[in-house]
Amino acid sequence: MSRNDQEPQNPKGDRSSGGLRGVARRLAEGVRQSPRVQEAAAEVRDRARELRETTRARADSRLERLIEDGRARRGEDLPDEVSALLMERRREREARAARLRARAALLALAGGPEQRRVLTLVADATPWAGGEAAEVRYTTLLDRLAPSGGAEAEMGVHRALWTLAERRVLAVSPHGVVTACVLPEERENFSQR
Repeated sequence: MSRNDQEPQNPKGDRSSGGLRGVARRLAEGVRQSPRVQEAAAEVRDRARELRETTRARADSRLERLIEDGRARRGEDLPDEVSALLMERRREREARAARLRARAALLALAGGPEQRRVLTLVADATPWAGGEAAEVRYTTLLDRLAPSGGAEAEMGVHRALWTLAERRVLAVSPHGVVTACVLPEERENFSQR
């Protein structure tokens, strides 16, 4: 009798949650939760965002030039509605570029990997830094950045949050909502609007 005949076959292909697949899943989750891996992933996402925006801005500029040059070659003026539309597209493009610069400036205020991880999550929920408007709670940051619940991991997040708050980069409300403080450059932009 062969060894395969003696052991019962598991239709799912793994022996149990404690088997090799379970171990592999736990190891993969541990790597995914590693601050270094999260920081590297955040940097890759930020770079990809910058490249997408740069490519989009170039394509928009090229399209606008083609429209304007085509009309000029034919000796035609741009209709007012087309001119207004092109101007609006330029304003939107400049606003997107300003938000990306604000995000980079916010993330540059990080004093280490833990602070960068915190700032990345807060920037993702900060519209003036290119994020989607969302509420970030202190407990949510702890859950995301220290999912193991270990004292050492949580202490690193606490230190990062409060150091950034003391430097007035972040604000924490009495209800536990964490927000990014408006940078001096952004204050000027808000006052000009």
